[in-house]
Amino acid sequence: MVHVIGEIGGSSSRWAVLPSDGTVTTWPVKGGRWPGFNPVSGDGAGFAEAMSDLFRDACPGALDATHVTIYGAGCGSEDRQARMASALRGVWPDASIQVGSDLLGAALGLCGSGSGLVLILGTGMNAGYFDGARLHQPMPSLGYLLGDEASGADIGRHLLQDVYYQRIPEATRQRILGADVPPLQGVLARIHQATHPARELASFTALLAPHLDDPYVRDLIQGRFHTLAELLVRFFTPDQLANVHATGSVAYGFRELLAETLLDRGMTLTVVEPDPLPGLVQHHRQRAS
Repeated sequence: MVHVIGEIGGSSSRWAVLPSDGTVTTWPVKGGRWPGFNPVSGDGAGFAEAMSDLFRDACPGALDATHVTIYGAGCGSEDRQARMASALRGVWPDASIQVGSDLLGAALGLCGSGSGLVLILGTGMNAGYFDGARLHQPMPSLGYLLGDEASGADIGRHLLQDVYYQRIPEATRQRILGADVPPLQGVLARIHQATHPARELASFTALLAPHLDDPYVRDLIQGRFHTLAELLVRFFTPDQLANVHATGSVAYGFRELLAETLLDRGMTLTVVEPDPLPGLVQHHRQRAS
């Protein structure tokens, strides 16, 4: 028996292959990127073809999986979970396929059987409270157009606003973007024409990581984290907010600033991981034992 666990975002995915001999292999290897898929707008057939080719080259045994468990972005409703499962049938036509939301995956991977606020902070943002058995989501997920506060897309949007509204110190702008300001029309075209516009916005946030010693950069990131904290306290009780379990590139990359900002509102960043896949492997192994 082979069990495959997948954590699928809109722009990338991570996988663990668990054969019956107790070993675990994870893909992609460090530095690599495997494609993602969102059932709201993605190309299911194209995703299935790409994944079949990647597993055939990297780990052919994964294609013999009898059980496939997926935690995916955009999989918060039954119809979207069905779309995700349908796409995966193109890779595993005979396997038992279970699909849950990325937030549930984060809860199981970060909290285990414990409880706490679960925060995804990467290209997008989502949050819920996990009581050790069930996930509670009183706060709606508005996506990058209307929400996703403090996400990579949100921070990147505010950086670009400051650049083109000339609110960023000149020396800081040059440190981040170089001597010349990228032409506005070119940046807008790059974002609007992208397959994943939110990912394009988030790519500008990645430029900030080497410059956390700059006061403007710290103020920008902390300002967006404060906006997120103010939002969280509207939807969750103080007890639910006491311990925060966070995952995602922004949460992990700016974890010290995130911890400092949350602590100002009585929240302790208890756990922060780049992704929940190792915890998910442990969770499913414990269930199987």
